[in-house]
Amino acid sequence: MGLTEHPLRRDLVREMHLRRFAPVQAPARLVQMIYLVDKEERQAELERLANPVGKAAKTIEQESRHALIAIDEDIRFLWERQTEATTITALVEGRDMGRLDALVEWMMEWPGAVVRATKLYVEPEEEAAKNCLPDMRFVEQDLVSCCINAGVRMWSDFRIREDGFGRMLLAGQAGGPDELGRIVQRLQELGNYRNLALLGLPPVQRLMPELNRLEDDLARQSQKLGELGEEEFDDDALLHDLSRLSAEMARIRAENSYRLGATQAYAQIAGDRLETLEIKPLPGYQSLSDFTERRLVPAMRTCETFANRLRRIAERSSDAIALLNTRIDTRIKAQNLDLLKSMESSFSLQLRLQNLVEALSVIAASYYAVGLIAFMVKGWKAFPDGDSTDIILGIATPGIVLLIFILVGVIRKRVVDETK
Repeated sequence: MGLTEHPLRRDLVREMHLRRFAPVQAPARLVQMIYLVDKEERQAELERLANPVGKAAKTIEQESRHALIAIDEDIRFLWERQTEATTITALVEGRDMGRLDALVEWMMEWPGAVVRATKLYVEPEEEAAKNCLPDMRFVEQDLVSCCINAGVRMWSDFRIREDGFGRMLLAGQAGGPDELGRIVQRLQELGNYRNLALLGLPPVQRLMPELNRLEDDLARQSQKLGELGEEEFDDDALLHDLSRLSAEMARIRAENSYRLGATQAYAQIAGDRLETLEIKPLPGYQSLSDFTERRLVPAMRTCETFANRLRRIAERSSDAIALLNTRIDTRIKAQNLDLLKSMESSFSLQLRLQNLVEALSVIAASYYAVGLIAFMVKGWKAFPDGDSTDIILGIATPGIVLLIFILVGVIRKRVVDETK
């Protein structure tokens, strides 16, 4: 019987193997770059990846996120795509970094913008690594050196040289090429994710003065909310100002929410990588954990503070607008109550006038009713030999009353039909 697979099963298995790094056999030389690549540049990236340095074309699927390509017998090229970044690595066995020049030149033309570029020198023993230290030209005051997994020692000042690359030196076999490859991968990922996390700091530093201004404006508007009277003009102007503040804060949150969220995620991954390296400090040197935490933690606290301040200001603005809307609604209800009282007074006056009109109408109706009866009585008394005028008026009066009654009924029906 065949297995009924979950539609995501194979994707999940591939995900677990995506971050596989090439084995590193010391001595070795590596060059790694991490690029920020826009969506529009992804197709150009795949086209470039299909023909590395003029070698035979490789078939790369559109959804593929990892590739390990053998350029020569001892030169390999690694490509890995993340959500917004791409990591590319050139690896050669031996100490001849010059053999990577053509591949590195091709890598430097990759689509996107470089976030971090590092040249990594791996030696099998610490003594051999110390012989390379003078060529590294590390800045003594910034030098970081410590032991990491399985006794591997590292040196770096994490500065950018004239060629645009940083330098890092490693010494140790660490249990074989596969284990050393995983250590190199973790060490490089720490630096890569640290730089990606720090991408959120410059926008925060740039927006801090604007956030301070918005906070001061909100404080002034909130103070006005308690001081202003009930004039409609004051409330309308205040509502306009508060709405403008809310719109500005919504714009800032929309423009920076992704970067702030990514910064938090990258910082968490960098912290995880720092723990897995099992760093052991060395006397006289700052360790990798000291270097990372001294720079990364304050930056992340700044970004976190900015995000929290922005959220609190938005909440305060919403509360102020809600309070102002409540006051406006209360004023409108008071106005409606005054209007109802005015209408009630008007209805009372109309009722009294209607009662007066009805009383006068009774008198008028009585007068005309008596007149009509008088006409009919005179006509009856004059019949048959009396005054012909009285007879005619007496006969015509009931017909005229009936005719007027019918005419009024027709007019009333027409009016009722027109109002339906």
